[in-house]
Amino acid sequence: MAKGSEVEVDLTPLTAALSKLAEDMARKMVQDALPGLVEKAVAEEKVLLKETAQEVTRQALPDLLKPIVDQLAQEIVEKVARELVPDHAEAAVKKEIERLTAEV
Repeated sequence: MAKGSEVEVDLTPLTAALSKLAEDMARKMVQDALPGLVEKAVAEEKVLLKETAQEVTRQALPDLLKPIVDQLAQEIVEKVARELVPDHAEAAVKKEIERLTAEV
């Protein structure tokens, strides 16, 4: 080679190969990482959805259940009163009659 002469080297194939290698490596990294990232994001969303559903339920249930519980309680009290009070009243009346007839 002569002094002062420049050698021209075509770097196009090397540049193309490096570009392709970098692209392939980036694609592989994304393909390897993406399922884990998606899975983590979905898991976080599931937790958020579960917590939100629980909170909404905690807030809504008292208003939804109170009328039902009140109605059931009233029906139970009325049924117990209809079934038990007459028996107790009859027993109390018989006892009082026995007490009064014993005094006579």
